[in-house]
Amino acid sequence: MTPFEWALGRLGGLLPENNTMPLVERLRSAEAGESEWLMGAELLLRNDPAAAAALLEVAVQKRPDAARLHYLHGNALRVSGQPGAAENALRTAIALDPAHANASISLAHLLREQGRMKALAEVMLALWRNEPRSLERDRRIVSFLFECARHAEADGVLPTLLEAHPQDPLLLRHAGECALMFGRFDEARTHLRAAIAVDPEQASSWLRLAHTHRFVDADDEDLRLLQSGAARGDLAPDTRVAIGFALGKALDDLGRLGESVDMLKRANADWHQGHRWDSQAWRAFVAVQLQAPVAVRSAASSPTIPIFIVGLPRSGTTLVERLLSRDAQIRGRGELNWIASLARQLGPRVPASNLTAAGNFYLAQLRQDDPPTRFAIDKNPLNFRHLGLIAGMLPMARIIHCRRDPRDAALSIWSQHFAHADMAWSYDFGEIGEYARGEAELMAHWRRVLSLPIFELDYEALVADPETTISAVRRFLGFTADAVPTLFDVPDTISTASVWQARQDVHSRSVGRWQRYCGFLPELEAWTGVAGAAGDTLAVFPGQR
Repeated sequence: MTPFEWALGRLGGLLPENNTMPLVERLRSAEAGESEWLMGAELLLRNDPAAAAALLEVAVQKRPDAARLHYLHGNALRVSGQPGAAENALRTAIALDPAHANASISLAHLLREQGRMKALAEVMLALWRNEPRSLERDRRIVSFLFECARHAEADGVLPTLLEAHPQDPLLLRHAGECALMFGRFDEARTHLRAAIAVDPEQASSWLRLAHTHRFVDADDEDLRLLQSGAARGDLAPDTRVAIGFALGKALDDLGRLGESVDMLKRANADWHQGHRWDSQAWRAFVAVQLQAPVAVRSAASSPTIPIFIVGLPRSGTTLVERLLSRDAQIRGRGELNWIASLARQLGPRVPASNLTAAGNFYLAQLRQDDPPTRFAIDKNPLNFRHLGLIAGMLPMARIIHCRRDPRDAALSIWSQHFAHADMAWSYDFGEIGEYARGEAELMAHWRRVLSLPIFELDYEALVADPETTISAVRRFLGFTADAVPTLFDVPDTISTASVWQARQDVHSRSVGRWQRYCGFLPELEAWTGVAGAAGDTLAVFPGQR
C-alpha cells in the first residue's frame, strides 16, 4: 500500500459514512478540485498529521499552484517532525502568495524553534511589505519582532509605522522602548511622553520614562508629569504602582531620599499585596537542588562557548556583559529565558540523551543565525538556580558569578519594578533576604560539586578598576594576557532596568549606597556582614543562623 492509499484509508475512517466514498474516490481519481483537497487535508491534519502529509504530497503535485495546499503541507510536515521539508513547503506557499499571512507566521515559528532569528525577521518583514497595510498588521510586525528580540529590525520599521499611525499608544511605546535600548534617550522621552498622553494606562511607559535620564532639576517636566500621574485617582492599580516606582527613582536622583522611600514603600506594598511569593516553595526548591545527584554530562558540542553571568539581580550582570561584549569574539544575548523553561520541561532526573538534545536546542537559540563568535553570553542572573542542569547539558559552559554587598543589592532590587513572577520576592526586604540566602547556599553548593569553571566577580572590584577586573575575566575565558579585544561596532541594545546606568561611564557612586538610607530603611541594617573570599558565605542575612 502506498502512503497515499494509506492516507485515503485514514481519511475514509474520519468522514461521515454517507460522505466517505465520493470524496475519497474523487481524490483517488485526481478529479478533485482544490477545495476538496483542502477539505480532506484539514480533516486529516487535525487528527493524523502524518497521514495529512502523505495526502498533501500528492495534492501539491496535482495542484502545484495552490498556495493553501503548500501551506497545509508545510504544517503537516512540521508537526510530523520534518523541519527541512516543512520549510521548503512553506516557502513555496509564500512564493506563490507573498501575502499569505498564515504561511509566513508558521514559517517564522519554525525558524524560531531553530534559533534562526535573522531569517525569521526577514520572513515577517517580507509579509509586512506584501500585505495590505493596517493598524492591526503594523502592530503585529513590531510586536512579533520585539517578542523575538529583533529590536534593530523593529527600530527600522517604526518610523514608517508611526507615520501611518502617529497617535497609536502601542507603537509610540515600542518606539520609545527601542530608542531607550539603543541609547537615544531624548528620542525615547519624546515617544514615551506621547504614549502616556494618548493612553495614561500605559504602565510600562511611565516606568521607562524615568529611566531615560538622571533627574537633576526639581523643575524637570518629566518629574512634574510623574507627580501629576501619582496624584490621579482614576488610573488602574498596576499603572499607579509603575508610576510609584518611576517617581521613587526620580526623587532618589534628586537626593530627596525620604520622599523617595515613602513612594517606593507604597509601590512595593501595593504590588506585593497582589503578587505573593511562596517562600516555602523556594526553600523546597533549594533543598531539592542541594540533594540532587550531579547530572550526567551530555554530548552536546559547539564551536561557540556559552557564558552564563549569574547572581542576584542588580549585582552588575548587565555591566559585565556590556564590557565583555565590546569584543567581537563575544556576543551578548541579554537575558534569555530558555534555561528555566528547559528545567521545567526536563524535570529533576534527565537521561543523557535528553540532556544532549536539550543542550543542542539551547545552543541553537544562543548562536542563532548571526555570524559565528567564540563566545556568547546569557546574562539571565536567575540561571544560578539551574547550574546543575547547565553542567550536565552544556559541559563546555563558563560561569561568571556576580557578587555585591548584599545591602546595596537589596536596596537596588527593592527600588526596581520587575513585574515578573520569578521576581515576586523582590518587593519585601524579608523575602529578599530569604531569596538571597538560597542564592548563597546554591552557589556554595555548585562550587563544591560541579566541574564547571566559575569566576567570582565582585561588583565593588569591577567599578573600582574595571580594566583589571575585565582582564582577569578574559584570562579566565582563555584569552591570553596580551590579547587585544577586536572592538564590535554594531550598536548594542540594553533592555533591562540598567538601561541608563550601564551606558554611563563606570563609577563607584553606588558602592555603600545603602548607608545613606539607614535612617529611612532600618531593615537594611539586618544585613550585618559581607565575606570576601570565594567559596565563603557572602553575607549574614536577616534571620540566618
